[in-house]
Amino acid sequence: MELRLDNISAGYGSKTVLSNVSFTVRPGEILALLGHNGAGKTTTMKTVMGLIPARSGSISFGARKLDGADTAARIGMGLRLLPEGRGIFPALSVTENIEVVAAVNCGPGSTFGVDDLYRLFPVLDERRHQRAGHLSGGQQQMLAMGLAIIGTPHCLLLDEPSIGLQPNLVERLFDQVRTICKSKAMTAILVEQNVAEAIRIADRVVIMNSGQIVFDGLPDEAKASNVWQYF
Repeated sequence: MELRLDNISAGYGSKTVLSNVSFTVRPGEILALLGHNGAGKTTTMKTVMGLIPARSGSISFGARKLDGADTAARIGMGLRLLPEGRGIFPALSVTENIEVVAAVNCGPGSTFGVDDLYRLFPVLDERRHQRAGHLSGGQQQMLAMGLAIIGTPHCLLLDEPSIGLQPNLVERLFDQVRTICKSKAMTAILVEQNVAEAIRIADRVVIMNSGQIVFDGLPDEAKASNVWQYF
């Protein structure tokens, strides 16, 4: 489903972080949301998920306005956040992690069931009974990704998924993200410091600086522009 932000402003307490942020992500499209640390990227993701209220502007997902919808309602609509630092339960086994999330998110006709997740990430199948906190960094990130997509997601919000991963694992993980989005017509926003990998799989690039959008265009246009001064 299409995700649309129209003139969103948001912040924390008396501090305004986002000012009039607008962009649209279409079904099956991967948007790389880039910029320096503190540019407003994570705040944008949290505002989309309802973790931070928008002070002004509007967010639409498909035919529905998200204004006033809480985080649980947005998850129910198919918005899923993979937070920075991995969203797993380290004391539980791989199977227990998956079962906890599947109990909430999976139902008849789910796009990604438990068996689908294990097929997508075979290493998790091999380590079903291992405690999640004892997995390697790459395996933990695969589990976190699996927990984000299980059920019927329509939009993935990926916040720094490559942190702590070896380069070969980053490439593999990003290839899986692209495969998932293209095969299921799923929208995705990718916040990532590994700019080269993000642009490699992105359909469009949005660059932020000080809470505002300074570029919105195709990857090749971004490469040819002077926007890299903002990094």
